Amino acid sequence: MDALRKQLDVLMGANRNGDATEVDRKYSDRDVCRRFLAGLCPHDLFQLTKMDLGPCPKAHSLVLRKDYEEAKVKGMHNFDRELEDLIERLIMECERRIQRALKRLENEDAKAAIGISVSQVTQTPEVMELSKQINDKLKEVDAFGTPCPLRCFIICLIFHTVLMHFISCSS
Repeated sequence: MDALRKQLDVLMGANRNGDATEVDRKYSDRDVCRRFLAGLCPHDLFQLTKMDLGPCPKAHSLVLRKDYEEAKVKGMHNFDRELEDLIERLIMECERRIQRALKRLENEDAKAAIGISVSQVTQTPEVMELSKQINDKLKEVDAFGTPCPLRCFIICLIFHTVLMHFISCSS
């Protein structure tokens, strides 16, 4: 709700309803956003992103921005350096997040490489021989035309027998 009020204040002025007493602000007041006066408030820039800073607590006014730009031309005030410093800090924060994401991606790539090596291990001659034995036993079960529950039991028994044989040979 405050964000909507803030947008209405920017578009129509703080006294858009005519019910508040007129606030006589100057662009140099503490409650006026200097970054907005310089051209870009980061609170407005990053709305609805991961870098969202929330609504700006200071006032944004196009009239005050115009007054500031006139004073800047005369050389009275210049808030650009403050805005540049903030932008540099935001860029460093973004770069740090990017580096963190790249590191996380490298870790996931390492896990994928481990997965590939596991699949290569399953292609060893011993595993291939066990797979062939299981398939042969399954063909024998299919040839008898056994009922489904008994067939499931026989398949489990075959896997158990072959697996126990494989474990005893590996030790």
